[in-house]
Amino acid sequence: MIDSADIKTTLLSMADERQARQLMRFFKTGPGQYGAGDKFVGLWNPQVRMVVKKSWKNTPLSEAMKLAKSPLHEVRLCGLLIMVEQYLRAMKKKDRTGMNMIFDSYISIHPHINNWDLVDLSAIKIVGNHEVLNPDMILMDEWIKPDGHTLWQQRIAMVSTWMLTRNGRADVCFRRARFLLSSRHDLLHKEAGWMLREAWKKGYREELRDFLEAYIGSMPSVMLSYACEQMPADERIDWRQKRKARQ
Repeated sequence: MIDSADIKTTLLSMADERQARQLMRFFKTGPGQYGAGDKFVGLWNPQVRMVVKKSWKNTPLSEAMKLAKSPLHEVRLCGLLIMVEQYLRAMKKKDRTGMNMIFDSYISIHPHINNWDLVDLSAIKIVGNHEVLNPDMILMDEWIKPDGHTLWQQRIAMVSTWMLTRNGRADVCFRRARFLLSSRHDLLHKEAGWMLREAWKKGYREELRDFLEAYIGSMPSVMLSYACEQMPADERIDWRQKRKARQ
């Protein structure tokens, strides 16, 4: 068994103050910014993944959760990526009990999943897969709503549609994207646009056009930009012009 203290020690042994300062700027940790107060060790993702690769099979879920609650960003990431690997293993084994336990644990620590990389690198494979396997699950349809839910809960709910779209349920992507049209958070506009672009890439082109036709007047520019990125240039221009005309 590998415990969380050993993994944390390994991560801290690679600490780089210069990289930490760069990451703090990149992830907007200043006062009033979305990552305000977050602390960084100074590790890039490949370094964290190297530790995950060596440890995830022998790390109990309870120890991974301890890591995921750390005040240090890269330690949280390590814990979440261990949980991802353990969820995928449970999926491969068709271990419903294991999948449910990891999913429930992930949901319980959501206040610690509080930056865009932590969300995007974990929610797609844990929450997205869990929604595919549990089509009656409604929790994320609640989390996408702004009332009483954080920016990061909404982002988890939106990014999880990546997996649903790949499994024939792009309607969920379009439904949830509607809730983010009026959001004040640029990070949610980008996320929704990214998921809409993924729907286009998976063949839901008329569905995306219908969505744009219905909501183009209220769509934030960055959401539209991301959503249209894979379209022909002339069609992208047409949608930008329509947005301007309907505002």
